[in-house]
Amino acid sequence: MKRLAIAVVFGAINFVGSIAAADRPALPASWQHQDIGAVEVKGSASEATGVFTLQGTLDLWGNADGCHFAWQPHQGDCTVIARVLSVENTQNHAKGGLSLRESLSADSRHVTLVDTPADGTQFLVREENAGKTTVQRTSLNKGSMPYWLKLVRAGDTFTGYESADGKTWTQTGTITLKLPETLHLGLIASSHVKYKLCTVKLDNVSITSGK
Repeated sequence: MKRLAIAVVFGAINFVGSIAAADRPALPASWQHQDIGAVEVKGSASEATGVFTLQGTLDLWGNADGCHFAWQPHQGDCTVIARVLSVENTQNHAKGGLSLRESLSADSRHVTLVDTPADGTQFLVREENAGKTTVQRTSLNKGSMPYWLKLVRAGDTFTGYESADGKTWTQTGTITLKLPETLHLGLIASSHVKYKLCTVKLDNVSITSGK
């Protein structure tokens, strides 16, 4: 049986394992996934040879979200990076990227950094449970992919960055927000369409603890 090597970065530790392709789990160990919000079409998440593929409907906006979320709990400061390979253009505001959520409820407080097919990179924040979502953007990128995203937590300060090459970063947005020490950290996909899934592909996913 053909065997495949998987390398995933958790914190500052590289885990490299070799498992049979037929036995490969949908996601690496410690990751979970689920739909957020009242979705009509069930989403999905999987990983293969370092590429994460998510499918989700609805949208991250307004007073409550709808998306598919692949996540793991994370305590304290962190830096999470991913290269967005593609976001299916189900609608100009379809979204794929990184998110830190207080809870798995649709109206949870969160800080999210996403790419869209036409509107570029967006730094989205809900400061209060069931509160409105605000957006910050640079307008540097209008859907050109692959494109890199970086989301950083340093205490109560959350900052999003974007990059064309993963080396030179531009700040997309920042917010000071008092959130719990442990958050749900992960990857999201949303289609901005109620009955159609948006496929999002990301690679070079890394999570590093500390500032």
